[in-house]
Amino acid sequence: MATSEAPLREILKAVSFTQFPLRINRPFFTPEKIDNPQLHIHRPLTQKSSASPSCDVKSLSTLALLRFVGYKVDVKYSSEPEASPNGRLPYLLLSDSTALDARGIENHLREQGVLGESELADEMIYLSMVETNLVPAVEYLAWIDPEGFDAIGWQKYLGSYPVLIRYFLGWQRHQQSSRKLQTGLPEFGSALDGDVIYDNAFRALDSLAVLLGERKYFCGTKPGALDALVFACLNVIVEAPLKSPIRSAMTRDGSKHKALLDFTVRILEEYFH
Repeated sequence: MATSEAPLREILKAVSFTQFPLRINRPFFTPEKIDNPQLHIHRPLTQKSSASPSCDVKSLSTLALLRFVGYKVDVKYSSEPEASPNGRLPYLLLSDSTALDARGIENHLREQGVLGESELADEMIYLSMVETNLVPAVEYLAWIDPEGFDAIGWQKYLGSYPVLIRYFLGWQRHQQSSRKLQTGLPEFGSALDGDVIYDNAFRALDSLAVLLGERKYFCGTKPGALDALVFACLNVIVEAPLKSPIRSAMTRDGSKHKALLDFTVRILEEYFH
């Protein structure tokens, strides 16, 4: 016995509405197929002549770690972090189109068996110390300290933008860095004290100088994650103006931090030249 739905079903079948999708359109964008993983890091167009491949701590430390472990990637430079999948650089694009952020990259290296356990038993403690004391000093130096901002933030990060956009982005990054440092260092209250930030950095540098001693790398016979992060921070510091408190203290004659500067030069020569 025919039901009342039968005529409707016949009409739908006649106009092919029973097969979905009704129509397939070609995609507007198809990801480029890649043979090798691609590491996308921050570097403005104006920095191509610099000895350093990036003035961004996270980008440079990630690239350094990949080179330490011999993981082959094609490096892609960008001055537009917002164009990345999560709005931040660096990220690693695998051949299957999977995109990994900095933490995901480390996990991927461990899964691939190319990043093993560190020879330094206390590496995590030192990594935390650098993240807490040295990385904020670099952030302050690049975006809040007036002279540091002019040499690093304005020239190296924003140098490829038109002047008006540079002013806006510089102000925006200044505000973001201020909020970030105040959140991470709540004892400052409503005002950031550059002297306190640099004092924290000096204490971290003192500890790192003692740890390094006569060794070639922090992590033992081969460089690891701590070496990558310290190298990236120091590489930004040496780009600061000569009269910057943190750079002048490290580079003056007889400085106890000379071993750290020698370490930075050694990493550049061994892995980036």
